[in-house]
Amino acid sequence: MEETVGEPAVAGVPLLRRFTVFEAAGIDEVRPRVAQLLSSFRPTAGGGSGMLCDLSAVGFGPFSLIYARTYGDEFAVELTEQVSYYDVNFALFGTNQVDTDEERLVLTQQSGCILSPGMGAKMQVSDGYRQLHLRIERFALERCLEQMLGRHVVGPVRFRTGMDLTVPALASWARGIRLFVRDLDEVSGLSAFGPELSPWASFVMTGLLLAQPHDHSAQLAQRLAAPARPPSVKRVVELIERDPGGDLSLARLSAVSGVGPRSLQRSFRRHTGVSPREYIQSVRLARAHEDLVAGAGATVADIALRWGFNHVPRFAHAYKERYGVPPSTTLRASQAEMMTLKDRFRS
Repeated sequence: MEETVGEPAVAGVPLLRRFTVFEAAGIDEVRPRVAQLLSSFRPTAGGGSGMLCDLSAVGFGPFSLIYARTYGDEFAVELTEQVSYYDVNFALFGTNQVDTDEERLVLTQQSGCILSPGMGAKMQVSDGYRQLHLRIERFALERCLEQMLGRHVVGPVRFRTGMDLTVPALASWARGIRLFVRDLDEVSGLSAFGPELSPWASFVMTGLLLAQPHDHSAQLAQRLAAPARPPSVKRVVELIERDPGGDLSLARLSAVSGVGPRSLQRSFRRHTGVSPREYIQSVRLARAHEDLVAGAGATVADIALRWGFNHVPRFAHAYKERYGVPPSTTLRASQAEMMTLKDRFRS
């Protein structure tokens, strides 16, 4: 039987039965599993000793979808660490009172919330609460926004925490999330083609950035209303995106654009908001980050050189400034995760 909560919330969301993690688990079993999927938490005043939980979870490229049903007791929890990703929370049944440093929200079938990186929260949920979490990795969403804006973004993006699911744009997006979850439960649905070919990745991130207010919304509106880029700028952008690790000297960019270097620099900044050099660095950092997250290289230097960074210490400085940690930290984390997965496979 499917969840039935009615429009405009995420109606008809199935239980992700193909991806069940556990059923009827107590809070002591729930905590470490939730910490792996989302963030660690601790129970606070408000019960929880009799709480049971059913949990399903599935990863899809830069997303994770986590469905949870709690029953047997009301309970309250506090996150013990700030989130490092974007966490969209939908209440499918019952209520969840969410307290952040800035405000108090009550999640219902008409209102959700999104926690942006760096935020913490306390939550108090009703008995029988059913929820769907959409976890979006920070690097992917910020890369999507950069493509929409045509320039580098200094993250994290700060969304308005409360989500009014009766607003037409958000209501349409939430219905799309419902379809995404249903599609994941179909063996031969669009999601079966994987995150690289499936249209879901673009829909989820682009739709969220357009429908939910955030600290770049005004700039995004201006960018969407701006005149189309001239062919000279388009050709340069296409070259940078296609071959960011190659020769992207100003002389080559000028030759590709068909205009002189000074004219190109003026036009490029006018239509992208940044200089060609800044745009190149932004794309190269994003590609290097993707490889570091995927563990696609033995060393940081391998990855840096692959994407056109000939001075590794300068690359490390720029990477830390943008992503908050040294590139070596990202690579070690991905390698450790791969080793863990290999050990699980062997066992």
